[in-house]
Formats: sequence, structure tokens, C-alpha cells
Amino acid sequence: MYRPHHAGSLTRAAFLSARNDVLANIAIIVAGLVTAFLWHAAWPDLLVGLGIAAMNADAAREVWQAARNEHRAAA
Repeated sequence: MYRPHHAGSLTRAAFLSARNDVLANIAIIVAGLVTAFLWHAAWPDLLVGLGIAAMNADAAREVWQAARNEHRAAA
């Protein structure tokens, strides 16, 4: 049984990476559709790019904290 609160930092990183990849791909497709049909500008791509960067930064922070907690528990 998968228990995210008992998983290690590598498991957390793999989960967050897969989740972020799916969300980023969906956002990129939506931005492409918005650009093609509604708003002929670069703004949808730029906004999605900023959102992806923020999402990945938050995931990196979570993995860093999980790894730090593991390191402290092992010491």
C-alpha cells in the first residue's frame, strides 16, 4: 500500500516528477489551443512556463525537506 507520509525522498521525488510532468503537458496543450484559437500572443506560453517553474520549485523544496529529514533521522 502506498503511504506518501512514510515514503522516502526518492519515492516522493518520483511521484512529484510524474505529477508535474502530467500537469505541465496538459497546461502546454491548453496554452497551445488558447494561442491558436483565442489569443494570438506569447502570453499563454509565458504564463504556463512561469507556472511550471513555480510548480517545479515547490516540488524541489518538498524533496529537499524530505531528504533533510531522512538525513537527520539517520544521523
